[in-house]
Amino acid sequence: MSETKLELKDIVVKAILERKGDDVRAYDCTSLTPFLDYMIVASTTNLRQNNAIAQNIKDRVKEANYPVSVRTEGNAESKWILIDLEEIVVHLFVKEERDVYSLDRLYKDVPVQVYDL
Repeated sequence: MSETKLELKDIVVKAILERKGDDVRAYDCTSLTPFLDYMIVASTTNLRQNNAIAQNIKDRVKEANYPVSVRTEGNAESKWILIDLEEIVVHLFVKEERDVYSLDRLYKDVPVQVYDL
């Protein structure tokens, strides 16, 4: 895995933690698919925090001048926001929504790094 992708993952995780994201997990998906290196999942307490974290991720990636396209699914009213950074995909969930979709359970056998404040 390239150093650039690891740096980008670290920037994303730091951006989430800067806005007090909770239960941040970075799943290493390199053994599952050639299209995705990391899936990062984080919880928030409300819509406002969800949107603040999404914006912070976009701002930090842009500040670092990473040559990736940033695509977002979800809007200001979404309890689940997906940010596609090409080989890294970020899922931001308002806590209850994360419990409903249980992505963590689907990826339980994938190597994971857990981050917390």
